[in-house]
Amino acid sequence: MNTSLSAAESLNLAVGGVFSRMTAGIFFTMLMASLIVSVGLVPVLFSSFLGYLIIFAPLGMSLFLAWKGSTMSTNALKLWFFAFAGVMGVSLSLMFALFTTASIVMALVGTTVSFGALAFYGYFTKKDISGWGPFLFAGVIGLIVAGIVNIFIASTALQMTLNVLTILIFLGLTAYDMNRIRDMFWGAGEGEIKNMQWMAALSLYINFINIFISILQLFGNKE
Repeated sequence: MNTSLSAAESLNLAVGGVFSRMTAGIFFTMLMASLIVSVGLVPVLFSSFLGYLIIFAPLGMSLFLAWKGSTMSTNALKLWFFAFAGVMGVSLSLMFALFTTASIVMALVGTTVSFGALAFYGYFTKKDISGWGPFLFAGVIGLIVAGIVNIFIASTALQMTLNVLTILIFLGLTAYDMNRIRDMFWGAGEGEIKNMQWMAALSLYINFINIFISILQLFGNKE
């Protein structure tokens, strides 16, 4: 932490940097998805096996970052973060083409409010919520497996159930991650902070995007 500032000021500054990075990533994703739709590339990208590669590419990239992120330089992390956000935007363009603009805005507002509430709770709570982690991560694995299965069986009821569970699990992860990020930055050295900010921003970004997608699928109106 910066010794010229109080511990609390340094913590708030570091966490503010996490949110600015996360917000930039979300903005880039939304911009990319909108551009893909506006130039009419969605039918080209999603009419073949390429569509499956695009849909699953963000998952592969996020797993790679979780595995190798701690060993990357700050510049490499920054590049990978925005590459991931861009690929996520290409993947989301399919949903942007299917749902009305009003539904997308509604989902974005709903996600921002619910995400913000759980992030606030996680940051300021005095309770020890570290025990949530194993259950939430197990839930994420279950969601991935069930989601892959549902690609083949195409059950509407299962998809609705998965959307509800996704919202609940990733809201829980938002609180858990904010609590973890607060504690992580509290004891961090100044040289560690930049890399930690990018990794923390990635965690919160993934939470936000998953909540957004599920809210849009549950409550959105199609074109």
